[in-house]
Amino acid sequence: MALPYLHSGTFLLSGGIVSALSKQTKLLNLKPVKKIHFSFDPFRNDAGVMRQTLNHFYQDRVRDTNPKCVLKSNILSNRSDPLIEVNLVDGKTILFRTQSLDTLEILQKFNELVSSQVVVEETEAAGKKPVQTKSQKRR
Repeated sequence: MALPYLHSGTFLLSGGIVSALSKQTKLLNLKPVKKIHFSFDPFRNDAGVMRQTLNHFYQDRVRDTNPKCVLKSNILSNRSDPLIEVNLVDGKTILFRTQSLDTLEILQKFNELVSSQVVVEETEAAGKKPVQTKSQKRR
């Protein structure tokens, strides 16, 4: 005799890693960046992490934050560790050594160190209506 199948839970996957990655991707901002240089060896076991990270940086929404930013990838075959070199507009360089990191950790650190330097510009007139003259009100 077969036991009845009782389903508890859901058939859908929880947000988990996917929602965390999408949240970090939405926070990516390249305004303070002049150039990002990715270098990795595709024959290493952790090359997939670097490819996924490249995919997040090459999204149109992220690229539109700074069209002047140069994204360059260098494919090596010398078993070297993957790294990301970020050259900022103010002349500083940040080097991410990513041999033991996953995509979420790389994006979190990038947002912490680079995207947090973006200055949010607020205008006072954004919340106010423009003042109209009498002739504009009649029309």
